[in-house]
Parts: sequence; structure tokens; C-alpha cells
Amino acid sequence: MKHLSTLEFKDAPELSADELIKKEFADFRSALEKKSADDHAALKRRLDEIEAKASRLPTGNSNNGDDALAIETKALNKFLRGGVQALDDIERKTMNIGSQASGGYVVAPEYSTRVIEKLVQFSPLRGLASVMSIGTTEVYIPVVTDQADGGWVTETGPRPTGESAFDQVDIKTYEYAGVVPVSRQLLEDSIVDLSGLLLRHLIKKFGKSEATSFMVGDGNGKPTGLLHTPGDYNQITAKQDGSDLLTKLIDTFYALPDAYASVGSWLMKRQTMGVIRKLADASTGNRTLWSDSLANGTPPTLLGRPVYEAIDMDPLVGAGSPAATTYPIAFGDYSSAYQIVDRVGMAILEDQFTGADNGIVKFRARRRVGGKPVLSEAVVLVKATA
Repeated sequence: MKHLSTLEFKDAPELSADELIKKEFADFRSALEKKSADDHAALKRRLDEIEAKASRLPTGNSNNGDDALAIETKALNKFLRGGVQALDDIERKTMNIGSQASGGYVVAPEYSTRVIEKLVQFSPLRGLASVMSIGTTEVYIPVVTDQADGGWVTETGPRPTGESAFDQVDIKTYEYAGVVPVSRQLLEDSIVDLSGLLLRHLIKKFGKSEATSFMVGDGNGKPTGLLHTPGDYNQITAKQDGSDLLTKLIDTFYALPDAYASVGSWLMKRQTMGVIRKLADASTGNRTLWSDSLANGTPPTLLGRPVYEAIDMDPLVGAGSPAATTYPIAFGDYSSAYQIVDRVGMAILEDQFTGADNGIVKFRARRRVGGKPVLSEAVVLVKATA
């Protein structure tokens, strides 16, 4: 604002001080508006010049990208002046995230902290068998092989003498271990809980390997599996194509002594479950053999006893000759038939030192466990043949 001098008041004696101040303010605003209009006009002339230059595209083939750059410049000018609605189809295509120079630099990718993990399936024998903890490397479990008996006698006749016979089962524990080396910087900079993720993976993989050994382990440096020696069990023979499977399942159920059958469970692959259910649904007289559970987490039942999926069981091969005899279904009281011994549970050590010179952290995991069948009469197997 201009400074008001004494001379200006003398030149305009007809105005009061308030009126003179208002006049000066109005003059100042008028000058400011004029300057703003001039600046706007200059900016418009500059944009017109840029647009005119961008419109003068070179003719002929060009391999240096000048044509594309001119089109992008023209599209950008139109976008700044009139928004996206001022662009034609070709100009809209130039403003995309596919090219970094055309806008891709302002679009940042997003990384999810959710990690997709593959399913790890394992047989449920640990939850069905008998489990005990021990404080040494192996355990001997006494087994009664012959029970003492008496006999009918006369009033003064001799009394028979009998003794029980015993044997023992030796169950050793075996160690399962693994080491996962990880860069320390990766652990520090990862956007997910990498150490927690690795621990979950180790626990799942250890559980999978343990469950497989409990079912089919050969006892060589690992537990002896329930199905390692199938000849030890009572067997019911069925056809691989499933044509007589429902009848054989009933035979299997009643081949097991009632004391075991009343608390018994079925083990089989999920595919075998599907075969049995389809056969039962197709047979008018056998639809009640299979019953689905009405509650989540509760297994279906076959002949009133629960059915559990055992991924390590043999499949039903189907029509044709199988490569070998298979044992796709087991029914029994596994708490009586199989013994698991735990010496050291899942132990995980985060080793910060042995790989420190190379910036490596090692996750060391181990467990010691054993298992072996102890009472074969408590299980019946379905043997499938061609």
C-alpha cells in the first residue's frame, strides 16, 4: 500500500481521512487484479506455445522415441488444462502405469504381510495311540502272553497250578533334527514375522515326518510303524475295485473283539472315504453304514465308529491288478495297539553365534521320540487284492 503523505491530503481536501484510505485501498486492489490478469495471460500464451510445438510432430519413421515423447507431452498438457475428459483415446493410452515415464513412477506396489502356505497333512495316530514320556533313551514294556488259569475240581481233589507268561517290548527313542540358516539382515528387514513363520514350518514338517513313521516306519533309525508288519494282524480280504467293499467292512467290524470294537476307529485315505460313501449311497440297504457329522471338527462315522483320514495309508487302486497287495483300511483300538514314547519334545534353538562371521542365524530344531506296535489283536486290516 502506498504511504499517505501530507501533500496527498492537501491535493484532495474534499476527502476525509477515512475516505482517502478507502480510495487508496481500492486503487491497490485494482492494480493487483490487473497484474494477476497479465500473469494469467502470459501463462496461457506459454502453454499455447508449448502445445503448438508439441503438435508439430516429425514425419516418417523414427526409432529414437521422439514421436512417443511428443504424444505424451501433448497429452500431459491437455490433461493439465482440461482433465482426463479433454484427452482422446490415443492420448489416454499414453498416460498409463505400464510405462514408468508415463506415470508408472507414481504408482507403488503393495506387499501383503500374509504368507500363503501349502497344506501339510499327516496321519492322526498320535491322537489315537497311547503316549508316555520317559527319562532315558528306551523303555521296556511288559506284555502278558499267557494268562494263569484254573480248573474245575472236586471237594478234596488236587487244585491245578498255573502261571502267567510274560514278554517285553523294547521301544527305543530316535532323534529327528534339522537346521535352517537365515541371513541376519533378512530377519531384520523382512515385513513378515520370518522367525515365527520358520518355526511354524519346522513344527509342521516335524509332525508330518513323525506321523509317517508311526504309520509305516521301518524301525531303522526311526519308530516302527503300525503297518510295518501287516502280517501280524487279522486281515479281511477285499477286491481292489471295491465291488465287495461294503460287505468286507461289516466283516472287519465284527472280526474285532467287542472290547476293542466298542472304542475302535477307522483309518483310511480321503479317497477311500469317498469310495465307501458312494457305495453306501447307491445301496438301498446300506445307506445307514456311513453317517456324516453334524458338527464341525467331529469325524464322520462308519458302522457307528469314527473315521479319520490317514494320509499315509495305502489307496484302493481300482480296477485291474495293483502293483502289490495294499492295506487301505484299518479298524481298531489304537490306544491298546500302539505305544508312543516321548523323550524330548520339539526343541528349537536360535543359534546367533556359529554363523555370525557370515551374517547367518541358524534355527536348530530337534526332538526325540519312539513308537512301536505292542498288541496286534487290537487291530484288523482290510487287505485289497486284484
